[in-house]
Amino acid sequence: MRPKEDYTRLVVTSFSLTLAIFVAFQVYLLREPGRIATVEAHDKVIAVAAGQSLFQKNCALCHGDQGKGNSAPALNDKTFLNTADDDTLFNVVSAGVPSTEMPAWNSAHGGPLTDEDVKQVVAFMRAWQPTAADIRAAPPNGDADRGRTLYTNVCAVCHGDQGQGTDKAVALNDPQKLKAFDDGWYRATIAKGRPDKGMPTWGTVLAPQQISDLLALLDLWRQNAAPATAITTTSSVTGTSSVTATPSITTTQATTATTEVARPSNPGGPGAAIGLTGDGKAGEQVYVASCQKCHGPQGTGNVANPGSDDGTIPPLAPIDATLVSKDAKVFATNLDLFIEHGSKPKGPHPKEVMAAWGRR
Repeated sequence: MRPKEDYTRLVVTSFSLTLAIFVAFQVYLLREPGRIATVEAHDKVIAVAAGQSLFQKNCALCHGDQGKGNSAPALNDKTFLNTADDDTLFNVVSAGVPSTEMPAWNSAHGGPLTDEDVKQVVAFMRAWQPTAADIRAAPPNGDADRGRTLYTNVCAVCHGDQGQGTDKAVALNDPQKLKAFDDGWYRATIAKGRPDKGMPTWGTVLAPQQISDLLALLDLWRQNAAPATAITTTSSVTGTSSVTATPSITTTQATTATTEVARPSNPGGPGAAIGLTGDGKAGEQVYVASCQKCHGPQGTGNVANPGSDDGTIPPLAPIDATLVSKDAKVFATNLDLFIEHGSKPKGPHPKEVMAAWGRR
C-alpha cells in the first residue's frame, strides 16, 4: 500500500507565486500611468523640436520666428490658441485658408508635409499656449515707416499713392474722416473689410502688427492734415468721371490717381516680376505648360467655365480692355496682379478659378 502523498508544500508554493504575481501586477499597474506620462512627455519634446524645425523652415517667413506675426497673422496668441483645438490647427495647416496667402501644406492637398509633419508643427504651436500673450487684446505699437511701405504695396492701388482716393476707393488721407473716426474704427474696418463696398477682409491676410503699422501712417496723416480739394478721376474703361474730396496733391500725384489699374478679386500688391526683364521664348514655354489649358492656344480662350457669369475663361488675345494702359509700367502691374495673386471669376459657382501663380 502506497503511503499517502502530502501536497501541502506544493499548494503553499503555488499560492505564494500567485500572490507574488498579483502583487507585481498591481505594482505595475500603479507605476504604468507614470511610465506612460514619462514616455508621452519624451515624445512631446521630440515632436515640439521637430515641429520647431519645420515651422522655421516653412512658416516663420510669414508668421514670424516665434509666431508673433509678420506678413501673416500672429499664431502665438492666447485668444487664438485657447479657441483653436488641435484638430482645427491640423486642418488649417493641412488644407490652407481659401482666398488668402495661406497655402495647403499637407501632401494630401498638394503640399510638402506628411500628416506626422503637420502634427509636429501643431505640437510646436501648442507649446506656446501657457505663455502666449493676448495680442488681440493689446494691439502692438505701429511704425509709420513700415506702414507706408505696406500701404504702397497693398493699399495704394485702390486708395491712391498718398491716400487721395481713386475711382476704385475713397480717400483715406481726408482730414474730416481722420477726425471723425478713431484708430479702433479703422482697425476693425481693415480687419473685417467692407465687402459691400469692395473692401477685402484684410484681417485674414495682415498680422496685427501690420494693421498697427497702417494705423500709425493714418495717425501721421491725421497730424499733418491738409485742406481737402476735389480732383476728377477718369476710368479708361467706361470713360466716366467722378469727383472725390481729397487732400491737396501735386500734379504728379493727380496723374497717378487718374491712371486705371485693374484689380483681381484676390488682395495683394505687385510682385518682383514687374521690375525684371523677361524672355519671350521662355515665357512662351511657361504659357504652353501652365496657361494654355485654360486660356487656349495663342490666348484665344473659348474654354468653358460653368458657374461663372461669362460662361468661359477670358481670352488673352486680344488683351481685356481693363488691363490695357498706355503706361507700360501700369500695364505690367495689371498683368502681374492677376498672375501673382490669382482671381475668382464673377458668378455663383465658377468651376475654374485663376490660381495664384506667384506662390508657386
